[in-house]
Amino acid sequence: MKIKSYQIKSNDNSSTQLREIRQVFNNWVGKMLPNKQDVDTSDERTQNQKSNKSDAVNSDAVFIGWQKTPLGEAFPLYNVTAKNHPLYQSTVSDQTLREQNLKIPQTPHLQSDE
Repeated sequence: MKIKSYQIKSNDNSSTQLREIRQVFNNWVGKMLPNKQDVDTSDERTQNQKSNKSDAVNSDAVFIGWQKTPLGEAFPLYNVTAKNHPLYQSTVSDQTLREQNLKIPQTPHLQSDE
């Protein structure tokens, strides 16, 4: 039995495919975010978002919202803003930011659904 060895060749087409996969993933994550009716639109949250924009200048990411799991738990999501980083413009969790040694921006507290 003869075993063939395969090599992965890099070309412009493969990087285009990777960009398309990233776009599909980011669209999927966007659909998984809470609906506008689930998001707290209080004045306090608006003030937090404005202050977070100034904090984002000193971090490698921007807080974009909370992701709820099927069990009702929530975790923060961020977009990477470090331009020279391989995850630039990717949506990631705080755990990924830590693993990649990226600065985590100030994150607003999750509003309870009481």
